[in-house]
Amino acid sequence: MHTPPRAHSTLPQTGRALAGLLLLSGVTHLAQLAVYQHEANVLGAAGFGAVYFMIGIAILGRWPAALHLAVVLPTIGGLLGVYRFLFLHTNPFSVWHVVLDLIIVPLAVRLLARPRTEPPGTPSGAPASP
Repeated sequence: MHTPPRAHSTLPQTGRALAGLLLLSGVTHLAQLAVYQHEANVLGAAGFGAVYFMIGIAILGRWPAALHLAVVLPTIGGLLGVYRFLFLHTNPFSVWHVVLDLIIVPLAVRLLARPRTEPPGTPSGAPASP
């Protein structure tokens, strides 16, 4: 029996993990509004959270530019998070988000660097059979 080709290959396990971390980071960034109210630095962090959430959805939807955004914006957000923690608002959310950024950015880089010839369903990092 002939099976029609699939429009999209399965998202690698690393891609699903990356999307999940971005979605989690987005939610916890936004949760700061309930904890710390509406100070300027909290609003800025919440804005980053909304963007992270959208990037997570875009990765799940296989939007081509999403991986690039998942490298650039969490790098900027992580640097701003360190600045925020040291100089503006010492809080556990800042530490949590910087730790997430330190995981998110390498995962996104790994996905960008992977060979584009992986067969569908091959976990990221697994060698493709000839």
